[in-house]
Amino acid sequence: MDNDAFAAIMGIFVLIYGIILLIILAISIVIIIAKWILFERAGEPGWSTIVPIYNTLQLAKIATGEYHLGIVWLILMGINSLCNITSGICNLIAQNGDSSTAIFSIISLPLSLLVIAVALCAAVIGGYLSYMFTKSYGQSDTMCILSIFFSPIIFMIMALNKGTSYIGPQGHLRIWKKK
Repeated sequence: MDNDAFAAIMGIFVLIYGIILLIILAISIVIIIAKWILFERAGEPGWSTIVPIYNTLQLAKIATGEYHLGIVWLILMGINSLCNITSGICNLIAQNGDSSTAIFSIISLPLSLLVIAVALCAAVIGGYLSYMFTKSYGQSDTMCILSIFFSPIIFMIMALNKGTSYIGPQGHLRIWKKK
């Protein structure tokens, strides 16, 4: 392959990845704007949506009235990251194959199982926070369940709907009390 053909192929790849990057950037900006609107409707600062750890804590506060679940979720995500890194390092060392690295093979399996368990716990808490966040705006159970799997889309729908207003943390309890 000559240099011109290689340059043309690389140019196509750069163009494709550039387009994908622009699409992801546009979607991210729309999601930030939607969360900004929803946070402000809840009386929280909209700018908190762009601060990585703080936005999770604010979402938890809006959803449940407290930061606790947000803190737990962040801790689980940190543990998951550390276990993933450690498991990967153990796997790399174990691939060496000599007897001194046998312990790393033994450590690797429990770490991998811990990663799965922590990821499942984080997914459950994340889903619950998304459900409760949506419920805090008085949305139906269907919308709340959909928000577990499609939260960016549901948050955009909620932000665009002028009738969506914040009713407070654990909104489902207040709805039940009204009936």
